[in-house]
Amino acid sequence: MPSRSSGSSTVGGEGSTDDGIAGDTLEDRVAIEKARALREPGPSWRTWLFQSALRGYYLLGMFIVDVQIVVAWYEVSSVVGLVASLAVAIYLEFLLYRYLWYRPRYDARPIRPFRRTWLRPTEYGRWTPEADLVRAGVSIYRTEEGPNAKEFL
Repeated sequence: MPSRSSGSSTVGGEGSTDDGIAGDTLEDRVAIEKARALREPGPSWRTWLFQSALRGYYLLGMFIVDVQIVVAWYEVSSVVGLVASLAVAIYLEFLLYRYLWYRPRYDARPIRPFRRTWLRPTEYGRWTPEADLVRAGVSIYRTEEGPNAKEFL
């Protein structure tokens, strides 16, 4: 068994001197990190699930549905049915994705008011941070204009 030098030992809760924080023990660093996590806990589980985690599972689920459509029409040997039902399925998947997770550009207000179209069912997605802002009564677009580009010329 290789021998350890006494300067780099971490037995007994002593922190290593190579980690950049001299004098702090592991318990102190853990306590500081716990306090920081309690001050800023981050998003709730529900917010994290709806705004980021389900997006990947949704895409995986839609891929599985599309594969099942292809297999079903392949067994029947109907190219017309395959193309038609796959086109409808992909369009409906696209609409549902935009309904749930569409995020508009927040840095520029739209020129005209929002109108529903075949490609834009909602102004912003239901499970996005913009939806949380609107529910709280805040505008989803930036109010300040920022620096003028002509000032820097």
